[in-house]
Amino acid sequence: MRRTLTAVLSVVAILGLLAPPVFAQAPAAPAPKVTINGLVDFVTTIYRNATGDVGAGRARDITNDDDKGWYSRERGVFTITGEVGKAKGVLALEFDFNNGRTVTNFEGGGFGGNQGLDIETDEKGQAEVKWLYLETPITGPGSLMPFIPVASIGRFGGQPFRGHDYKPGIQATGDFPGVTLETTWAPNLRSTLTYVQIDEGLDPITNPGGTEDWAILLSVEVDVFKGLTVKPTYSFVRYDQGNSSGNTGTFARGGFDPNAAAQANKFTYRHTLGGDVRWTSGPFSFQPTFLYQFGKQEVPSALIPGTTGTQEVDINTFIFDVIGGYRAGPLTIEGRVMYTPGMKANECVQNIPGVCSGGSDINTYEVINNGSTSYWAGWSDIEASGVDYNLSLRQNSGNQLGRSPSYDKYGRIALGAALDYALTPALIFHAVTNVQWTAEKVDTNSTLVAGTGTGSLVPVKSSGDKRYLGNEWNLGFTYRFAPNVAFDLIGAYLFVGEARDHGPVSPTQPRACASARCEAEDVYKLSARVRLTW
Repeated sequence: MRRTLTAVLSVVAILGLLAPPVFAQAPAAPAPKVTINGLVDFVTTIYRNATGDVGAGRARDITNDDDKGWYSRERGVFTITGEVGKAKGVLALEFDFNNGRTVTNFEGGGFGGNQGLDIETDEKGQAEVKWLYLETPITGPGSLMPFIPVASIGRFGGQPFRGHDYKPGIQATGDFPGVTLETTWAPNLRSTLTYVQIDEGLDPITNPGGTEDWAILLSVEVDVFKGLTVKPTYSFVRYDQGNSSGNTGTFARGGFDPNAAAQANKFTYRHTLGGDVRWTSGPFSFQPTFLYQFGKQEVPSALIPGTTGTQEVDINTFIFDVIGGYRAGPLTIEGRVMYTPGMKANECVQNIPGVCSGGSDINTYEVINNGSTSYWAGWSDIEASGVDYNLSLRQNSGNQLGRSPSYDKYGRIALGAALDYALTPALIFHAVTNVQWTAEKVDTNSTLVAGTGTGSLVPVKSSGDKRYLGNEWNLGFTYRFAPNVAFDLIGAYLFVGEARDHGPVSPTQPRACASARCEAEDVYKLSARVRLTW
């Protein structure tokens, strides 16, 4: 990264020498302005079979229905923006607490909270720095390079992903450290270029074990005519020695874990090419997304029989996701379909003796960052971000819809329908349902690898047997009872499918089941939230 920054600074210096009159006299600085925006939430949820018992051999296991409870929590996000002319400095601080003492750092304090507030509620050092970035004009009048006529805005530092996806969680959502350049080429033509520093190598003394993991994304948005916008997108991401965190890189799937010690000094790189379309005409709307993904995953030769040296396994997959809608007065009806392919039960990246030989192509779609559980947010309150955005189905991350379009290595097919009815502008009723299958049959005798959410289903026979993942129903309402204050209530129930069944939890920690197969159990949650925004 240091070489890249040096080159960029050199180019900027040369351009400055070529146009000295432009920089001869800086204009008088306008008066600074500071604003504070934010939100405060209070959330409470009753749940059953939504968290998974994290005891030995039971990590995030949907076949355990003995986890049930009722808890409450609060979140505060405070965004401080300092502005001087067109330049901004932004700091966003986030605070997450459960009510009642919880074990420190257990899943972030419990369901994503920093910690539990005990009887005195005095907690120290619990602020999360969500964003810290500088935003300034790069080209155009009053910018770093005013001799370039098109207007560009640059953001530098920890910031939100934006400008690349219409659908959260499908490629790059959430927050990242890096640089973004947004350029307006014409009133109907815009582009967003983003560099993401996922991991930083620095040097082996100051950062032992650090690697140069990075991504770059380019999106162009074109307003073809009123009501029709297209957004072609390209991204490239490279990881050395696995991933940097549970929300990025490649999840463990089918028993293959790119973060395992055996993957030391190996790399993954992926290209993703495609885009989004937004079309509205009167009461109708249509939003298709198609992204094709290809690349390579290095695999140690020990995982592929009959090979020597390091092997490269091809990545070849795609995702299709489309939303269609109709609005008539207070009524809005939408439907959604998604499909991403998967791998058959007897196709393996690694070698599993007696089951399958390693070296199969990787046909599971991966995202750069899923924004925690943002994929299909609003279309599932149990498997994706909803009213209680921290308590979603605590299955393994590679199985959970909000984190991963593909169910483990088997792909996914999902259909959804949503209805909103505004009885008054302040009171809106919601009804949502979705039904899911895997693209390839799941081996429901698979061993479930115990872990902290990144485990996978290891095939134990040559072919799969089930596809149906279940049917979810959500009913609720939003009531804006005061200025900037809303009350949300939603009940969600997942009728699980047999494709979520599995065998023992791990070879060394088998769990007693009613039969040879551990059967998945239904899930429910009832959540209420009061939110203040300003």
